[in-house]
Amino acid sequence: MPFVIQKDSFILSPYFDFLSYLYNRAWRRPGSSVLSLMVKLADDTEGAAEPRRIRKDLSARDRTKLSEGIEICRKILLGMGVHKDSLVLGTVNAGHPGGTIPLKRGDAARLHPARLPDNLYVSDASLLPRALGNPPILTVMALALAVAKRIKEAA
Repeated sequence: MPFVIQKDSFILSPYFDFLSYLYNRAWRRPGSSVLSLMVKLADDTEGAAEPRRIRKDLSARDRTKLSEGIEICRKILLGMGVHKDSLVLGTVNAGHPGGTIPLKRGDAARLHPARLPDNLYVSDASLLPRALGNPPILTVMALALAVAKRIKEAA
């Protein structure tokens, strides 16, 4: 993402959405003619990670935030001269699902959720308390390094 527009409850950024390009028929045109903006929001924590399934729907609040972001993107694209009939929405997807197995206070020292087997570690955004709504790459890198050190110490 070359730049972002930070709003209260989401960010906007140029982003070529390969998921939409490959699976959304409305995006079927030469990739070189696609100009896209992304709305990235920290969605509500409703949902569940189950043994063979992740259940996650957008809440009414999520939909409101998403609609606000879409409207700003629409205005930006129209202001750039994009014809309104060529505007299409992308596929809603989870880019950085945070908080699926958040660390509890008692888990923090080990960086290992107590509900996981002792020999299974996770070192991604799922350990965070919730979705951040911003790219978590630096936080995830630091977390992965700390978890790797804990694994090495335990070996």
